[in-house]
Amino acid sequence: MPMDKDNLFWVEIPIDEEEEDVHMQTEDVHMQTEDDEAYWQQVQEEYEENEGQLLPASLCPPAHDDSWPGFVLLDLQAYFSDRRNATTATCEIRGGKGRIIHVTFCTAAPPLVSYFCVHHTGSLKLSHFAAEPEIVASEGGLALLRVPIGDEAASYDPKISEYFVYHAGLVGQGPTLTQLPHPGAYPLLEEDTTILRHCPNRHRDRGLALGHHGASDYHDCSHCKYTIANLSPGTTRQSYQLMLLRSDTMAWSCETILTDKKTAGPYRSSTNTITIGGKHGTVGWVDLWRGILFCDLLAADGRRTLRYVPLPPPLVENMCVPVLPSDVPGENKGFKMGTPRVHRDIVVVNGFIKCVDLQAREVPGSSTYDGGYTADGWSAALWSIKITASFSQKWKLDRELDSTEMCGSLPKLKVDAGMAQPTMQRLHIGQPTMSLEGDDMVYFLSKVDHRDDDRNGWVLAVDTAKKTLQGVAEFGCERTLGLGLVYTASRISEYLKVTQGTGGTQKRLGVPLPGSPAKKQHGISTDMADVKLPSWVHETSKDPEIDYRRL
Repeated sequence: MPMDKDNLFWVEIPIDEEEEDVHMQTEDVHMQTEDDEAYWQQVQEEYEENEGQLLPASLCPPAHDDSWPGFVLLDLQAYFSDRRNATTATCEIRGGKGRIIHVTFCTAAPPLVSYFCVHHTGSLKLSHFAAEPEIVASEGGLALLRVPIGDEAASYDPKISEYFVYHAGLVGQGPTLTQLPHPGAYPLLEEDTTILRHCPNRHRDRGLALGHHGASDYHDCSHCKYTIANLSPGTTRQSYQLMLLRSDTMAWSCETILTDKKTAGPYRSSTNTITIGGKHGTVGWVDLWRGILFCDLLAADGRRTLRYVPLPPPLVENMCVPVLPSDVPGENKGFKMGTPRVHRDIVVVNGFIKCVDLQAREVPGSSTYDGGYTADGWSAALWSIKITASFSQKWKLDRELDSTEMCGSLPKLKVDAGMAQPTMQRLHIGQPTMSLEGDDMVYFLSKVDHRDDDRNGWVLAVDTAKKTLQGVAEFGCERTLGLGLVYTASRISEYLKVTQGTGGTQKRLGVPLPGSPAKKQHGISTDMADVKLPSWVHETSKDPEIDYRRL
């Protein structure tokens, strides 16, 4: 399928532009178009060789100016793009075949969703990836990445996944990308893997003398170490297998740990993790419907146990959720509880564990056989518990909010021609994500229809204390499955700011960036809605034989 280079960019030449500027602009666009034509031709050839293993949308990262807020909403799936900036880190994959991988972070303030790009050079090709690389865990300036290289049919086979730790870098130093020893038969998944940072030296953070990291410490020095922990069910109901990798030894170890009988509870399976830190290196594996299993990772080998702390009950017990079946064994019948990440989130902020519970309503009798329904608003509850050594305090209900109490209305949203403007009550809403800045903001993923994967959705920024909508950002839904998990809150942007002193120029093939010779005010659009991609990308995305909603 031939490339249509006329569709790469559109150009408007202002009639009052000086002749020299017009000539320079036209020449810049011509040179970039030629480069892009060769780039997209190579991408097309590799994509066709890949036989649709990757989503076409994964070749087209969104366009926004990089900024460095205190935290970001970070897309868990990578985009494939040769974008370079001061956050770019490079690693040659083991095996001696000259396979080189580059990782770059592109961040923006919420409600915009930040993301990371992966690029391949040397003998590594796009067709070698079985699926999009993904973020397994992030903590401070660290991110654990999973990169599946091999056949699509085996994309979740632990044997073909390689794991890397991205480190944002120290003051005056650039970021690094380190390949980890392979964990063997144990897959490292987002829901059951965490990172703990710890430092053997005493240091000062915000004027306080600290010996170990907490969940919001900005400290990062050459003495800091990290431990990666993965928890999986053991041979009995109260036993678990704990896999550990320490950065100072770069070797995996495995031990069986038991749940403390005094605190045993109805914990089933982990949906996500939290990091408390402190001198014991406490982390938690969370069953968002039930409770948390806490473990002190810095305890001596053989001395670790799991302590159970229950979570607040859901707003509505045994709710009927038509979005996705439950992932809890024995509770699939009748779509009872629903996938928890659609409804709940949990974070650690300023010495508290905070939890949000969302209940989306539907008009009675509006459900259809294919999962459709008419939304009828939503309600949310926010809880918190103070972090103590014993976790003996009770959960406190901080506030409740109903969509009918929201002040103001939605701004005009970009929808299909002839479609009525959606209202807050009629939007399908899910995946509440709490702010990591200690404020009252909660971010919601919303769509006109939760099944949409061919039109944009939106991320809504809601101030739950003031009951106001603080912002709305478009979000491409081509890589989503219903309202399930697609991004997570991360503090990595706070550490990426440090690396900006190392220099570097942003580069992104296919889309001119601010600061490049072709600026938006010169007539080149930097909005992905205005950039016309190669026709084969759009045509491939309509292939009915490929499920482009898979995560």
